[in-house]
Amino acid sequence: MIIFKTVRYKNFLSTGDNWTEIQLDRSKHTLVVGQNGSGKSTMLDAISYGLFGKSHRSIKKAQLVNSINDKGMVVEVEFSVGSKNYKVVRGIK
Repeated sequence: MIIFKTVRYKNFLSTGDNWTEIQLDRSKHTLVVGQNGSGKSTMLDAISYGLFGKSHRSIKKAQLVNSINDKGMVVEVEFSVGSKNYKVVRGIK
């Protein structure tokens, strides 16, 4: 079973040059809730991009980079499968 630990990203979609870090392993179950525009889909897009190199929505890679900073997009996803830990770092300059 895959257990997600952390997702971190910056300059990804509408997020700026400061890291956004979300801990996903604080409890056995995680529920993500929030108002429209609060970043729920952005978090899911970041996980999808980190793991597969593409968004879960129909967004082109070039559009994933923050349009204001237009550089330095990075996504990090940490997870474990069984007893092995993994960290995937993916970005666009």
